[in-house]
Amino acid sequence: MRTHRVLAPLLLAAGVTLASGASAQPVAGAGARYPAETAQIVQADRDFAASVAQRNRERFLSFIADATTFNGGTAGEVHGRDAVLKDWADFFNPDGPTLSWSPTHGDVVGAGDVGYTTGTAVLRGKGPNGAPIERHSEYVTVWRRQKDGSWKVVFDTGSALAR
Repeated sequence: MRTHRVLAPLLLAAGVTLASGASAQPVAGAGARYPAETAQIVQADRDFAASVAQRNRERFLSFIADATTFNGGTAGEVHGRDAVLKDWADFFNPDGPTLSWSPTHGDVVGAGDVGYTTGTAVLRGKGPNGAPIERHSEYVTVWRRQKDGSWKVVFDTGSALAR
């Protein structure tokens, strides 16, 4: 419950950012209070995406906090690194689907230890009948700075774009 109280204002800010068309803005806005940290989480998001594109399970896991939530707020919500890895296992199979994403905005808030990235994603694979599918979406990822200075994902969710 505490996590949701902490994340609610941050997700609201991220949602307002997406709704206001910030995806057309530079990744780190000129008014960022923590420009160096914002650049760090944007780069972490790019590296996180590269780990999935390279089907590198170990690198992927290095970006995920022990206490994490993926598919937040959906029926498919999963909690914890092990559950996320199980949920994402197909992306690491050579013949599995692909998921690519790119951050379009990022910001670090509060004391400079929590931030978020938003961006666009594309899922490509095969549907239940074997026909190719391609789904476009937007996402929000919340990052928390660790004691060693690295940034890890504590919350991730997305929403399909209407086509």
